[in-house]
Amino acid sequence: METTNGHDKKDKKEKKEKKEKKEKKDDKKAEEADEKEKKEKKEKTETAETGDAAKKEKKDKGEEKKEKKDKKEKKDKKEKKDKANKEPKEKKDKKDKKDKKERREKRKLRKEQKLKQLADQRKKAHKIGLKGSKMLASKKRKAPAQSQTELKVLLKTEDDYEPVNRWWEREDGAESGKRGAKKWDTFEHHGLLFAPDYEPHRVPLIYDGERVELPPEAEEIAYYWTSVKGTPYETKDIFMKNFWKTFKEVLPKGSKIKDFKKCDFSLMADYREAERQKRLNRTKEEKEAEKAKNAKETEWFSYAIVNGVREKLGNYKLEPPQLFRGRGEHPKQGLLKKRTFPESVTLNIGETACVPKVVGMPGHAWRDVVHENTVQWIANFEDGLLTESKYVSFAATSGLKGQPDMLKYDRAKRLVRIIGSIRTSYEKMWTSRNVADRQKATATYFIDKLALRVGGEKDTEEEADTVGCCSLRVEHLKLTPPQTIHLDFLGKDSIRYTNSVEVAKQVFDNVQGFIKGKKQEEQVFDKISPADLNEYFKNFMEDLSAKVFRTYNASYTLQDELNKFDVSKRSQLSQEQLLQFYNDANRQVAILCNHQKAESKGHAQAMEKMKLQAKEIEQTYKRLKTHLHRLQEGKASKEAEGQKLPKDAEGTKKKMMEVKLRLHKHRTNMETREANKTVSLGTSKVNYMDPRITVAFCKKVDLAIERVFPKTVRTKFPWAMHFKSTYVFE
Repeated sequence: METTNGHDKKDKKEKKEKKEKKEKKDDKKAEEADEKEKKEKKEKTETAETGDAAKKEKKDKGEEKKEKKDKKEKKDKKEKKDKANKEPKEKKDKKDKKDKKERREKRKLRKEQKLKQLADQRKKAHKIGLKGSKMLASKKRKAPAQSQTELKVLLKTEDDYEPVNRWWEREDGAESGKRGAKKWDTFEHHGLLFAPDYEPHRVPLIYDGERVELPPEAEEIAYYWTSVKGTPYETKDIFMKNFWKTFKEVLPKGSKIKDFKKCDFSLMADYREAERQKRLNRTKEEKEAEKAKNAKETEWFSYAIVNGVREKLGNYKLEPPQLFRGRGEHPKQGLLKKRTFPESVTLNIGETACVPKVVGMPGHAWRDVVHENTVQWIANFEDGLLTESKYVSFAATSGLKGQPDMLKYDRAKRLVRIIGSIRTSYEKMWTSRNVADRQKATATYFIDKLALRVGGEKDTEEEADTVGCCSLRVEHLKLTPPQTIHLDFLGKDSIRYTNSVEVAKQVFDNVQGFIKGKKQEEQVFDKISPADLNEYFKNFMEDLSAKVFRTYNASYTLQDELNKFDVSKRSQLSQEQLLQFYNDANRQVAILCNHQKAESKGHAQAMEKMKLQAKEIEQTYKRLKTHLHRLQEGKASKEAEGQKLPKDAEGTKKKMMEVKLRLHKHRTNMETREANKTVSLGTSKVNYMDPRITVAFCKKVDLAIERVFPKTVRTKFPWAMHFKSTYVFE
């Protein structure tokens, strides 16, 4: 057993030794194979490098040879060129001297131009009040020279940085514009700008052929008389009577001036005209300097800060003394409007704001200071002549003015929905047994259908004798059966209203009954007052008054007229034709509201001039037409001699089309001017017609808004510019 185990161990040992020998032998063979492979690889690499070096050497030699050849060719060419361009030495020296001289002159000229530019820049900077002009000039010295057309100094103002009061985008919108609503939390301003004192000029008055030097107070009033020279006031009896009364009061005791007819104001008038001409003949620089000076003086008073936003003020500059003119036949025209002093002014300002000083009037003080945040005026004062309160408020472009405007048009728009029920109501009242109710219903008919103002009682000694619906007198109406009423009276601002209108049969009968047995000076609607009518209107809408009817009538008429436009023909019409269509619609509103103006003095002369221009354009068109026929026939055009006419038929046709368009535009302008000679389109556009109607129409037909609303009007209605073309007054 032991012998067997010994043999097994021995066999295992021998096998293990053989295996190890075999593994060593295999490892040795593998190492020899690796060495052989490395050696072969090395030999191949060395062979390849040797070949590349040979090739590179060959290539470098070829390039070197080529480079030498190119250099030689370039050298030959240069020598040939130098030889061809070679000049005699004396000629070359002269040319060099000439070039140097020209360069010196150019440098000198550039230097002079640069100095001139710097001087102009300093001058321009000084004109506009630029404090940093020295810094600007130093910067320009380093910059390259620029042409005069490129030189422009741009300055930014507070308008470029301050927040814009976009009140119409707020949720409450125009609600704060309501009467009695809070207008502000914080409010400050700089008070008012008072008129300067009168400066005597010592020009005498001629009385009965003798020169009389007047004391300053009398001279001032006499000088004001020269301002009406050449106007209708100069020959008005009431104006002359009131002026003479005022003038006599300031003449010294014992003055020889006793008769107005012997007074000759020609020397004063000549002095006034000479001063006017002197102002007109000022240079551009002098005018700009004066403008800058005035702007600096008024800038301090021009704005107020309302709730942290700067808002522009309106009439902060008080009027200087002048002879009162009034409108129409005002009984006080010709009397002196005296200077306003701080003692008659009440300021309105925030409780925490500083009270502004009285500027330019030392020793004077405000009458009172209040803090009323439900009103939008900054000051009020007593008018010494008319004995009434006047208010200094915000400009039309401010938010505090825009809010009540938007409310006014929204109120008129709401009236569209209930106008039917109002008409049904007053038509039933026409046959009421109560005379007051019948008068109320009939007056409402006139206000609704004729856009008459409500009217009221007036003191004819203090105010002009103007009337409205409730104050119509028997003398203002004439009845023509069966249903026509002729109206003729002086309306607001003494503008005459004349109209013949066919009314409802019951209205005609009612008016006939109201005037029966009355004298000419008695009132037609003697049982009612404007307050009665406004109280009746409140039954239909809380904030409805007679004024709303007028705004409604104007806006509704404009919308109705503009709805007649055929949008499908838009592409066939020019801007002038679109504008004429709008103006025709606007004219209908102005006629309805009786917005009239006196025909200008130069209207007839201007129309004659336009007619002559039209004839010249027509003759130009005829000449072009004759010229075209001759060109088509192959003949020389006699009209072309000395004339700038086209040389071919195509150019002539194009020119004819241009002249035809110009003629059409000119005729359109003539028609518009003639039609509007006594009609005021601006009043209804600014005060009565909802501006959103106009904006929507312009967007719908692509009419440029500036053709209808100039910049001054657009800034008054910024809120209206954001409405779409789909807006309708309904």
